[in-house]
Amino acid sequence: MISATIKLFLPYGDPKRLRTAEISNWNGKAVAGPRSELDLLLNRPELEQSGVYLLTGTDPESGNAMCYIGEAEIIKERLKQHKAKEFWVQVIVFLSKDENLTKAHIRYLEGRLIEDA
Repeated sequence: MISATIKLFLPYGDPKRLRTAEISNWNGKAVAGPRSELDLLLNRPELEQSGVYLLTGTDPESGNAMCYIGEAEIIKERLKQHKAKEFWVQVIVFLSKDENLTKAHIRYLEGRLIEDA
């Protein structure tokens, strides 16, 4: 089994608030947080690049868990458009540490996430 190191960063010292994660030997990065801190998340410079994202919450009609999966060339701008969607309570964004994701890459990643979901 190959070992890996996961580096978590908690800007506010609380794992339920805004957080980032990186895995050694991987050029990706995850940024996550609650809807209540969306404005703090949108101020992060890495959200100016392309990536995929998941909005998680509860379907208001059925009460079942719900996940919206999307992609964007500029994550920050796309997440601003989702403020009107009321179901979600958490956001998770995956992007590249080296800003090397093309539109083809993020569409592929989005498709795989949807397929796996």
